[in-house]
Amino acid sequence: MKEKILTRIKEDKFYIIALVILITIFNIKLPYYVNAPGGTINIKDRIEYKEKPNYKGSLNMLYVTEYVASIPFYLLSYVVPDWDLESITESQVSDNESVEQINIRNKVMLENSINNAKYVAYKAASKKVEIENMKYIVVGVTEENNLQIGDEILQIENHSIENLESIRTEINKKNKNDQIHFKIKREGKEINVKSTIKEKEGKKELGVVILTNYSLKTDPQIKLKFKSSESGASGGLMMSLSIYSAISGEDILKGRNIAGTGTIDIEGNVGEIGGIKYKVMGAVKNKMDIILVPSANYKEAMKVKKEKNYKIKIVEVKTFQDAIKYLKEN
Repeated sequence: MKEKILTRIKEDKFYIIALVILITIFNIKLPYYVNAPGGTINIKDRIEYKEKPNYKGSLNMLYVTEYVASIPFYLLSYVVPDWDLESITESQVSDNESVEQINIRNKVMLENSINNAKYVAYKAASKKVEIENMKYIVVGVTEENNLQIGDEILQIENHSIENLESIRTEINKKNKNDQIHFKIKREGKEINVKSTIKEKEGKKELGVVILTNYSLKTDPQIKLKFKSSESGASGGLMMSLSIYSAISGEDILKGRNIAGTGTIDIEGNVGEIGGIKYKVMGAVKNKMDIILVPSANYKEAMKVKKEKNYKIKIVEVKTFQDAIKYLKEN
């Protein structure tokens, strides 16, 4: 039996070697992403609301298709139209961030985006909404200072946090290289940490980015469902429109397949996003009728439309109210 196996291996050695090489090539990951035309996610299907209306049409978030580049994907990016390479380090805020830290930040950003979208939509629909349980979360770290992405800041210098300005006030009381004390919640545990005050261009700082997050009390209640793999803030505009469509009693879809992208803040301002080129192509591929895009991305979106000779309607929006006004009047 052993001799038969050895004989078979000798007979098929070139096939086996080729197979091993092929498997190795496909599993070697290079420090690049391949960005490609994306797709759509119908937010109407993600809303849980007992009185959700059954309007014809759809409201869709746009996304970019992204591959971690193996050698074949790397080579194909040079020959496949609309596939582009991006260095992994270029797509991160800091070269020192791990994939886990990036994922934590993106989840926090998604939660914040959902809450902003709810608040804006409920206000516009004249429904009850109240902000409660404010949280101050670290979402970026540019200097070593004992704080990590995902940390919730509970106290600074033994004082409770009232708002982001109260953190700034305590920092400004210190001198360069002084230490400042925090009580934080990390992975469910409360701990104390010390950070050192830095100074950059005459301004005192910690080298962190802190996001104000919160929960909401609403009436009626509504929930948005997302997969564990989904994160980020670029769907904020479309989430707010979908919530508004569900609770307002107004049919802003009018049978249309509407796509869009853009962050949303608590004031209803629509912010810039990345990957608009691939999102426009994804919208066309999925036969959308309209694309709503932030002002900061509008020129690039129109450039793609012109270069590809697309017929799709692209609408520039600066605020949530701009989007509502357009959809109601057209």
